[in-house]
Amino acid sequence: MTLIFEEKWDRTIAERDRQMFEEIYAKHPIQEGKLQFIPVRIAFNHRNDLLASVCIVNGTDDWKLENRLLFYYEDNELVAEKRFTHKLTVPANTAVPWTFIFTPDSMIRQATLQNWEISN
Repeated sequence: MTLIFEEKWDRTIAERDRQMFEEIYAKHPIQEGKLQFIPVRIAFNHRNDLLASVCIVNGTDDWKLENRLLFYYEDNELVAEKRFTHKLTVPANTAVPWTFIFTPDSMIRQATLQNWEISN
C-alpha cells in the first residue's frame, strides 16, 4: 500500500502535517475489501464550513469521490450530509489525505466536533 498526496496537497502541505499523515498511515494498515476514513482533524472555518480532515485508506477497487454522497456523524448520530463533486480518485491499495468541506446548508444539526466519523 502507498500513501500519496493529491497534487495540490503535495505542493502546499506543511512538513509537520506530512509527517502526521505518514504516522497515521503507518498505524492504520490497509484492510482488504474495506474503505476507511481515519479521522485526523475537525474544525470550522471563517464561513462556518465544517472541515473534516481524514486519511482515506482504500482496500477496495479505485474509489471515486465525484458525485458521492458522504455523511458526517458524531456519536453515531447524523450531523451533515453532502454530495461531493471533486474528481478525486483514490486508487486501490492506497491511502490519501483529504479534507471534506461540509457547508452550512449540508448541516442537519449543530456539530460539537466530538467523537466524529465520515462514512459513505
